[in-house]
Amino acid sequence: MKESRYFQVSMLCLPVLPAREVAVAYLSACGFDMFEEDGDALVAYAKEDELVESEYTASLIALRAIAEIRVEEKWMESENWNAKWESNYAPIDVDGKIMMRAPFHAPPSTGLDIIIQPEMSFGTGHHPTTWQMMNAVHGLNPVNQTVLDMGCGTGALAIAASKLGARRVIAIDNDEWSYQNTIENIQRNDLVGKIEVIHGDAASLSDLQSTFDTILANINRNILLRDMAEYTKFLADKGTLVLSGFFPVDIPLLEKEAHANGLERTESFEREGWSCLMLVNNAS
Repeated sequence: MKESRYFQVSMLCLPVLPAREVAVAYLSACGFDMFEEDGDALVAYAKEDELVESEYTASLIALRAIAEIRVEEKWMESENWNAKWESNYAPIDVDGKIMMRAPFHAPPSTGLDIIIQPEMSFGTGHHPTTWQMMNAVHGLNPVNQTVLDMGCGTGALAIAASKLGARRVIAIDNDEWSYQNTIENIQRNDLVGKIEVIHGDAASLSDLQSTFDTILANINRNILLRDMAEYTKFLADKGTLVLSGFFPVDIPLLEKEAHANGLERTESFEREGWSCLMLVNNAS
C-alpha cells in the first residue's frame, strides 16, 4: 500500500476567537480533517490526495479579510505522522463508560475497553466529534441491532457497537489506509468475523441489500448533506441516524435536509465547539 503524505498547517489567528473556529470551518471544506490546538495556534492536517489547493488558497484569502493570520506550512511523510501521533496519544475516557486506548496503555478497570493503534486514519478519539459519537453509541444500547459505521476511520465506532452487542456491524471508508487500519483494529479487539469492512463510500450501500437500525456518520457537513438521502434509504423505520463532524451553525442546513428525507431530530449535543445530531426515521 502506497503511503500518502500529509499537509500540515499551523495557523495563529488574531483575534484568536472566533477566528480560529471560522478557520476550522473553512479548512474542513477543503480537505483538512484532523485538528489540534497548540496554545493559541490551530494545527490542521490534510491528506495529500484530499487537499483541494484552490479552495485552501481561497480560504486563506477569506480568513485574512476577517483577521490577522500567520501561517506555517509543511509536508509530513506518513512515518513522521505516525511517530508524532503515537507520542501524543493518550487514552480517551468517555465518562467511565468506554475507554479507547492504544495497545501500549493499561486496560481500564471498568467500562468497555477498545484498543486502537494510533495511525493516520481519522477517528482515534481525540477529536471531540469522535467522543460524541462514542457516547451516542453507548446511549443507543445497540444490543441485537444492525449498525453501519460510515467513514469509519479506525473502526472505533464499529468496534464499540459490536462490543455493545450489535448482531451485525458494517464499517465503510473510502480511504485505503483507514480500511486497512480498521481491519487491523478489529483483530486487536478479537472481533474477526463480527464486523464486515468495505472499501467504498455511500454508493456501496446499494450492494448490501440491507437496512440498519443505526447509522453512524462522523464525516463533515458537505458529505453529510450530499449523502443523507442515501443513508435514509438504508435506515430502518424508526431507525436512528447519528451525525457529527460539523459546527452548531451547520445544524439548520442539516435539519432541513433531514426533514426533506423524512427524518426528525431527537437530540443534539455540543462539545468543544463541535456538534452531534441524532435523527429518527419516521418513514411510516
